[in-house]
Amino acid sequence: MIDKDRIAAYISEIKTSMDTLNAYKEIDKQTFLASPIIVRDTKYCFIIAGQAAIDICYHLTAKLFKKAPTAYGNCFELLEESGFFSQDIIAKMSVMAKFRNLLVHHYVKVDNEQVYEKLSEIDCFEKFCDELNNLLKK
Repeated sequence: MIDKDRIAAYISEIKTSMDTLNAYKEIDKQTFLASPIIVRDTKYCFIIAGQAAIDICYHLTAKLFKKAPTAYGNCFELLEESGFFSQDIIAKMSVMAKFRNLLVHHYVKVDNEQVYEKLSEIDCFEKFCDELNNLLKK
């Protein structure tokens, strides 16, 4: 059985991170890159939103399919089999999961301009939450 309270807590984390990321998305590139605090906060919000989405994905695959993904990106591929999520969102969330891994495990290699560019892709988190809410209503 899907733990709706657990999912709601993860959605809350995504939405809180999205509020911050949406604010930073409005900052011009030069100002963004000149502020180590904004850059670090942006990376952290990507990590939190990404991890919360991954945790949702792991919970759903366990409860819906009784399967454990082999990797974070693979988790979203398994979730696609449910038919509850669009292929477009699954593909974008898989990319975000990989970006989260890059931030966590290979942070030295992360170019801050890449972080700024990723801000243009954050709408997938909201769409993921919308599709998730549709699933929970069933």
